[in-house]
Amino acid sequence: MVGDRDWADRGFGVMEWTERIVGTFARVLNTLSAVWLASIALLILYDVVGREAFGSPFHGTNEIVSNSVLSILFLQLPLSILTRSSLRTTILYDHAGDWGKALIEAASYILAAVLFLVIAIGSWPNMIEGWAIGEQEGSGIIDIPVYPIRTLVVFVSFFGVAVCALLTFQTLTRPHEFVGQRSSDGN
Repeated sequence: MVGDRDWADRGFGVMEWTERIVGTFARVLNTLSAVWLASIALLILYDVVGREAFGSPFHGTNEIVSNSVLSILFLQLPLSILTRSSLRTTILYDHAGDWGKALIEAASYILAAVLFLVIAIGSWPNMIEGWAIGEQEGSGIIDIPVYPIRTLVVFVSFFGVAVCALLTFQTLTRPHEFVGQRSSDGN
């Protein structure tokens, strides 16, 4: 095609494109979790004020909050892993050389990817069943649909596999850039 150049000629490779897409999506998920968390805080405030000041609580607050906690956590995981902000112990890591550190990091990302994959595959049948039956949770006054939460867990878990695969690749192909890199808070 006229004017169509190879990405490498433009200095924009597949890895850079993948890193940009994964990073952007992880930040969007994290922003969504922040908005969700703020909404839950406002809901709890409304429920407490309504209960204490007017004797009229917001019905379903417990169900909404309990279903939201897992969702908020899963939405924050990809960016936490991508920015290497996860809690870690460094007893062996601090004594390893660059390639030793790269192998330790790659092994941890592979284990995390396997964990995310097991969660996604193990949750898939429940997600499908939840959609089929319109699964709801509630105390009778209000019923909260559970199947969107199950769907979020499955798809964020699959995205977690992609994040871990990207980090494994980065760690093994460019250890000088990624090994030992910590988040901005020093963790």
